[in-house]
Amino acid sequence: MSWQRVAGTLALASLFDVLDDVTGDLDSLSQKLADVRARGYRFGRDWETQVGSLNDRWPQQRSQATRLLQDEQRTLQRGASDIDTLLQRAARNAGLISTAESRIRALESNARSAEARVRQTFDATTQQADALQQEINEAQFVLDALDASSFDLFPDEHAIAACRSIWVSDQQEPEGFLFLTDARLIFEQRQEIAKKKVLFITTKKELIQEKLWESPIGAVEELEAEDQKSFLKHKEMLTIRFSERTRETPGDITLQLQGADNDTWRGLIRRAKSGQIDGDRFGAPPPDEQLSAQLEQESEEPEEELPTICPNCNAPLPPIFKGMLQVTCEYCGTTTNL
Repeated sequence: MSWQRVAGTLALASLFDVLDDVTGDLDSLSQKLADVRARGYRFGRDWETQVGSLNDRWPQQRSQATRLLQDEQRTLQRGASDIDTLLQRAARNAGLISTAESRIRALESNARSAEARVRQTFDATTQQADALQQEINEAQFVLDALDASSFDLFPDEHAIAACRSIWVSDQQEPEGFLFLTDARLIFEQRQEIAKKKVLFITTKKELIQEKLWESPIGAVEELEAEDQKSFLKHKEMLTIRFSERTRETPGDITLQLQGADNDTWRGLIRRAKSGQIDGDRFGAPPPDEQLSAQLEQESEEPEEELPTICPNCNAPLPPIFKGMLQVTCEYCGTTTNL
């Protein structure tokens, strides 16, 4: 066993770097949150509260960790001094070598335990910050994907999530992005296609970018999530069934999600359809206040009825789902705004 290697770890110097990293990560988190808000992301109601709480308690946690770290350093250095003395004796008495090796192993174990004790003082903070960082990164991802998209959101429509995906139930299996907003589900093909090959080597590519289908969120009838596992492969499959087949929406769609969890997406789509996602809007009141306000509004204001008859020919209108901004009469073609 190398005493020089063990002795080099006893200062726990890397933990000072970790503390600096946490401070930098919290500063970065605040800036990233400000950026996504400035760009219009409207969900993550309690992100500001979480970031504020993390920043408020971190100075005290850092001071506590630093004091503990310095105490652990002193204890380990005393142990190291004793071992240095023992090694000097072992140089003259070979019978002490096994004792010295045992003491070195024990001190190395003590160093690992000391590092764990210091980390425990701020582990909860780093875990919460990492989770929040992931959520804000996902918000940045959907905003970046929208900035590069071929379509626009409606007024008062807000993006919730996006992920790369493959529309595997289509014969061409186009690759692109699945977008979820509080009004629609949208699939946009965004894929480079080989246009010219020489000896099986692609020499020219063309970017295909086109919105292939969209659906009002209320028209989502059924969702099935499936994990397809095989040797060295894991596929996140999501099947979506819609209430009605239209020119813009096939009846059934199966997607292979890439870099995303199908159960998470199923939950997000259900929350968007039910309206529960609205409670997670930035600036929304706490859940108990939201419920009280909703009950009060329902008791004071009658719900506005949606049109069922075409104003031009009096024919029955098609079903109206959440997320639809207008409905078109199947008989005379008149469009009615909702």
